[in-house]
Parts: sequence; C-alpha cells; structure tokens
Amino acid sequence: MADLPDKLIEIFKAIGLTREQATWDCHGTPVALHKALEQVAAHQGITFDPPVMIEANAEKKTVVMQVSGRLGDKVEWSVGEATPYNNKNSYPYAMAEKRAKDRVILKLIGVAGFVYSEDEADDFKESRPQNMGGAPQPPADPPKDTPAPPALEDIPFDDNPWRDWVDQEKRKIDKHDSIGGLMSWARNTKKAREDLFDADRELNAELKDHYTARYETLNSGER
Repeated sequence: MADLPDKLIEIFKAIGLTREQATWDCHGTPVALHKALEQVAAHQGITFDPPVMIEANAEKKTVVMQVSGRLGDKVEWSVGEATPYNNKNSYPYAMAEKRAKDRVILKLIGVAGFVYSEDEADDFKESRPQNMGGAPQPPADPPKDTPAPPALEDIPFDDNPWRDWVDQEKRKIDKHDSIGGLMSWARNTKKAREDLFDADRELNAELKDHYTARYETLNSGER
C-alpha cells in the first residue's frame, strides 16, 4: 500500500472512511476516489467559484476549464481538461469539471503531488479494485412493479425509466432560445435531476453535458 499523508488519513477518519475505502495503490501511487474527495471538500468547507471556460467544443468532445476553490483564506486554482486523447468516456464537460475540482481539493488540503484523483488518468480507473465501494456496478434490473419516480409519473417505464426522461428533457433544452429560459428549466428540474444523479450517474452526466453545450451556444449568440 502506497503511503498516504497523515493529514488525509485524519480527514478520511473524520468523515468515516478508511484508506482502503477511499484510496488504492496504483503501482506505488496513492489514488483517491472522486466520491471520497467530494466528501473531503464538503467536510472541510471548501467552496468553488464558477468555472472559467477556456475551450468548449461539444462536437469535438474537447473541454478545458479553470476552477478556483477556497478554504478559509487559502485560494487555489487548477485546470481540468477532457479531450479525445486523454478521456475515453462520452462526458467531457463532467470529466473536465471533476479533474479540475479534484486537483483544487488536493491542493487546498496540502496533499497535491502525493495523492491523485481517480479521474486524473484512465490508467488509474482501470487499476481500481473491483470490490471498492466506489467501483461502478452493473445497473440492476428494476422490479417490474416498481412505480416511476414521484413527480415523474408520466415517464414510460421500461428497463431504465430515466432514459426516456433524459431524452425528453434534452428536447426541452434544445427548444429554449434564451439563457433565462434555460436557467428556469434548471430550477424546475432540480429535484428530478438530484434523483437522477442518485439513480444513474452516466445519464446525469449526459444531461449535464447537453445543458452545458446549449448554454454555451446561447451565450455565444447563436440560436
């Protein structure tokens, strides 16, 4: 097991995580789950400024953003990038945000360079033990008599009730021709999107990327 900084071990202990639950050894490099680092940020009271988009091209799946974070009087920033040559998944906006935020968290708690985030490189994720709590698991088939989520009763139920809902909301996003209307959609769907985040992280990232791409289009003056 790679050595972890004592400070990080103490923080994990304070939020009820063991090093085995939150990290693993990738050829001598300590790697932390993104989920664990999110909990660290919440526990430490880390806040983030809105990201600064350096490059955003949904068609080319190339996203680069700068994120700044604060812990008391301490301020750190970092860049998160997701491009075809360093990102294998289909959610470049979500991946760029994760990478930037995780780097900032590690900087703010003083362990950057000693510990890395799982999203830093595909090789890290590929080395993750399958029995870790944060490892992705195949989605279970929902019981056939399970009702659709509350307030979303109009969603046709199939193997994944969220698939239809996400497709429906993506069409709504595309119809908005103003940033104000887009933000109104975000406010009205907040609870449903929180439920989606808990139920299906990949669909949540897909919807978030679609929203961000539409926002960037409207912000550029295109329609």
